[in-house]
Amino acid sequence: MLPLPLKSAYLEYKKDTDAVASWLASTAKKCGFPADQLKSGSWDTSDASSVSSKPSSKPSSSGRKKGKARKAASAAVQATKSAIQGVSRYIVAIADYHKLAKHIADTADPTITVPDEFVATIDRVISIRSSFGERLAEHGVGPDTEADLKHRHFVEVLKKVREALLPRMSSKASSSALSKAATSDEISNRFAGLGVEEPSQAFLNASDIERPTQPTEDKTTYEAETLAELEDVLFTFFTMMNDLARIRDVIRWIWENYQKGLFDIAAAAVATDTALALGRGIIDEAEPNFKNFEKGTWGVQHKFFFICCRRKGHNIDSVVSDDASDNFNYEMYDLADECFMNTHRCLLSFLAILSPDHLPIIKEGFMGHYDPTTNRDKLPGHAKFKEDQILLMEFLSELTVVTRVIPSYPVEDEFMRGVREMDKTNKVPFSLVFAAQTFLDIHHLLRADVSRGSQSLQNEIKHLTQTLKDHLDYHKKSKLRIKNWPERMDDMVRLVIKQGQEMLADPVYQCKISYYRRNKMPIASSMRPNRILDYSPVLAGLNLLSFRGDVNSIGIDAANAWGSIQYAIHLYSALQNEKLVDRQFWADLEMAQALLPDSSFFPGGNAPKTPKKYLDTFVLQMGAAGVPRGIKKGLPVSSIFVEKYLKRTEVPWTPKNIHDIVSRSGFETKGELGKGNLLLWQIDEKDQKDIEKKRALEAASLALNAEVAEMAFPWLTLHKSCWEMMKLVKEKNHQRLSQIFGSGYLNDKSQMPFVIGYIFMTTCGECPGHLRTMDLMKQAAEAVKEYVTRGSGDLCVKLLAEMGHNVQFVNEEELVKNNA
Repeated sequence: MLPLPLKSAYLEYKKDTDAVASWLASTAKKCGFPADQLKSGSWDTSDASSVSSKPSSKPSSSGRKKGKARKAASAAVQATKSAIQGVSRYIVAIADYHKLAKHIADTADPTITVPDEFVATIDRVISIRSSFGERLAEHGVGPDTEADLKHRHFVEVLKKVREALLPRMSSKASSSALSKAATSDEISNRFAGLGVEEPSQAFLNASDIERPTQPTEDKTTYEAETLAELEDVLFTFFTMMNDLARIRDVIRWIWENYQKGLFDIAAAAVATDTALALGRGIIDEAEPNFKNFEKGTWGVQHKFFFICCRRKGHNIDSVVSDDASDNFNYEMYDLADECFMNTHRCLLSFLAILSPDHLPIIKEGFMGHYDPTTNRDKLPGHAKFKEDQILLMEFLSELTVVTRVIPSYPVEDEFMRGVREMDKTNKVPFSLVFAAQTFLDIHHLLRADVSRGSQSLQNEIKHLTQTLKDHLDYHKKSKLRIKNWPERMDDMVRLVIKQGQEMLADPVYQCKISYYRRNKMPIASSMRPNRILDYSPVLAGLNLLSFRGDVNSIGIDAANAWGSIQYAIHLYSALQNEKLVDRQFWADLEMAQALLPDSSFFPGGNAPKTPKKYLDTFVLQMGAAGVPRGIKKGLPVSSIFVEKYLKRTEVPWTPKNIHDIVSRSGFETKGELGKGNLLLWQIDEKDQKDIEKKRALEAASLALNAEVAEMAFPWLTLHKSCWEMMKLVKEKNHQRLSQIFGSGYLNDKSQMPFVIGYIFMTTCGECPGHLRTMDLMKQAAEAVKEYVTRGSGDLCVKLLAEMGHNVQFVNEEELVKNNA
């Protein structure tokens, strides 16, 4: 089990340095520190020393939940968006630190007590930076004399700040500050040293770090000045790479479980793309620090690679090869892969051939033949790199066609987003390097199974599209209309059918065919549709999520408009309660009830247990003016992601808002995935619990997977089944119903559910002039049995199986006992 790296090493360090700067600046300002003594000469945030908070000003790189809970889940995302808007920021110069600290210490009115959190925070920064410089030197990377002096100056400034503030510290904090000496183990545990290593479990399990806060009346956001010396740049890159390595491990864990058949393709894809978005957030914070370094991020990455080589015992001469045409020693492939070097090289090569005037269409086989059945572990470095090159170049060609020619493509993942940015800026963002590396990791793991996701997508779209067609045909032939389902809803169904057909036809393939014909180029016989989906299980999964979301929404809307499923469940539940129908007799209805809470079907959330309650609850379900109470839409986790991909919403994912969304899942886990005894247990909204934050991404994967059956369930097929069952119930009871309620007891076909209400009336004796009788209920039971036994009771379950979702009904108590 791999937890989400909730605590980014880089972001935690940045929070610490910003917290030190923020407390010093805001407190000194409160104490009346003269603005003209600042390096900038002003506290004005519009000054050159300040930065705008608008997202667009960030330097570019160099290279459906039920009711309130769903709203709250959306709010978790919106809150993050809002938080980055409209905040003034001020950069605190390192040169000002000591002056600010001394002014605070010397001010008598107001008298300031230094919070213990500040002392702990500045101790951490001093410890981390002191240790980092020492460890760089251990690996033969000593900054030049000038840079070394600046580094020592930065650490000395922090020490002087701490010393100046000693008189204002609590006795406990001052004693700690005087004796504080960070051990190398502590630093290693927090930042994993100079390599791509897993941080200690103690760090991952640590409670949230408390940092000093600024006065509430000061609304400015203060940030520490960014230093551009070699050590500062390397420190930022090293900690960023440690964060990305942990995310990379989590993504591998996701696809290992997918390969074992434990995760659905859509769930795996969404969790992966969300993890990549988290990585992009870390990169976007760190990458501006590299812009002034020679060759930008690519140059820093080279330096990082050489340090890692030295750390592994290689000398600099062994990293390059005089014999290689590209001056790279492929015996170093695995280490270069760890550092994302191979991927970055391929992206730079692709960027070199990008032209705004031509589509970079790379024909299958042009770069060489990729054989996924080969045992990759036995391949030499140059052969592994060749595989990477073929995969990336061919897939980058597909993505560029989408970003340039197909603006209406259903979804955009992090890889596609990065390609769009690269094409626009003519630079390789490091977030694209990370996404491309993950793409290769998935291929290296799945090999020939990588196209399985595309096959799942195509199979499911075919079946779901057919349910949409069957729905239109059924209502057309039956001439069934209702005011709750206007013609525009049928138009929506037709639109989704069209979208499914277009996806199966592959718009990328169609564009390439048109391009070849327009340029009078021969079309290779090896060209095939859906190569983009065969190559990317992430895109396949996201497209499937999007299509499932549309079909699921239509199915629930249809059920709510006609009331078919809800009313059928009212009758079925009453028949079971009267022991006229066995438990688990109608598989499809049983599954519908298992997927959704009782509150979706019964007002109050509990199935009625007496004849009088059958009728009362049914009347409440009918609602005012005969408009049925709707099924409460579920999918509290999936619905948020469907909205993101359908609307192309730019969500600044953070571990916190992922945690907030996933904690609203309607399931809790019992057992462990790794032990093979994991159960996903449906819980009521009131029983939802907070998940552990450190397991947010694992929990997201499981929550998304738990909602697959509900999302893929063919609600339209069940709607038709329930309506047909009610027709049969009417036929069985028509004579008695006519005798009791008159021949015109139904005015229209759309009033078919009224039959159930009439039967409940006879059961509880609510018919004037007629005695209470169970005869009609018994006839209804015979109708349900006849309908189910002729093979219509498990149509949905069979359809799910055909789509790859096998369902088994087991005894709940036995299941818990066997997995204890």
